[in-house]
Amino acid sequence: MARRAGKALPPLLAFLALIFAVGGCGQETPERTVYKFLGAVQAHDFPAMRSCVNPEALQKVSRGSGELARAWEGLDRVYLAEPVNWRMAFTGIELESEYLDGERVLVRIASGRCALYRLQGGTWREKGGIDFAREDFVPLYLVRRNGEWFMEALDLYVVNALEKAAEE
Repeated sequence: MARRAGKALPPLLAFLALIFAVGGCGQETPERTVYKFLGAVQAHDFPAMRSCVNPEALQKVSRGSGELARAWEGLDRVYLAEPVNWRMAFTGIELESEYLDGERVLVRIASGRCALYRLQGGTWREKGGIDFAREDFVPLYLVRRNGEWFMEALDLYVVNALEKAAEE
């Protein structure tokens, strides 16, 4: 009987992860959502990254077609394909928030650093970085849904923007 319970646990955990990934797991403040997202990017925790995004935006892209769908598939191949050959490390991140109203906010990364690494010959090599105190990264737009805060930008688009800024 113990063996059966052990075998049932992984599918149950996968099912719960799917529910959270599809249903969303926003945070109680916009700042916590952004910190959670950046931590998930650093950890390559793709379900946690996705949980920070407005579920409605994810549904739209998943049902999309044409150029939007092709662009999304391209990002998926670049960032989620195995083996993953990129890493980002964040240090000293501080945020500033500009509340537009009770349901919308812009969160800017005001200081800290993002280092971009690439896997080359089995070794991680730093390939660029962002000093957020010196470089103005695009503010993240967040919305409140059912009392929780979510990013409107899709996770892979933000990762792509971070990579491009780090390489410049």
